[in-house]
Amino acid sequence: MLKTIIAVFLLLTLTPPADLENHYSNEEWKVLMNDVRMRYRFSLEYNGFVHVPRFGSEVEKMEGKEMTLRGFFLPADVTGDTFVLSHVPMQMCFFCSGAGIETVVELRSIVTHNIRFRRLSTDDFIEVRGTLKLNRDDMDHLIYILEDASLVDVIK
Repeated sequence: MLKTIIAVFLLLTLTPPADLENHYSNEEWKVLMNDVRMRYRFSLEYNGFVHVPRFGSEVEKMEGKEMTLRGFFLPADVTGDTFVLSHVPMQMCFFCSGAGIETVVELRSIVTHNIRFRRLSTDDFIEVRGTLKLNRDDMDHLIYILEDASLVDVIK
């Protein structure tokens, strides 16, 4: 009986809502996740291996273009100044499930939207708009950055 209750609880808490069907078939996300290959090289600065992205031609075409993405909100630091949009919810642990760094986008927002992002909770399903920047060499940031990101809608 206890196993059944635990299984039902896990199923209810880990199953994404039905309105996410369009999110998971989004063409922009498909390109971002599938048209990049990661290499690893040793960095003396970090004393370990770091990822070096090799972007494909489709992702390269998207650079500098405005795009709208839906995803799950993640605050990325304690100061409340760094935010991330993830293709999968944190409750499903985007790195634990085998997803990689290509499934998250760093959000760099204008001040007025920065305040709006601070009001969000982890795993809020949101829609954002901004200009895509590909990060090829700054290991302190994600490989995808959405510049001038603005919060379009809080969906869930």
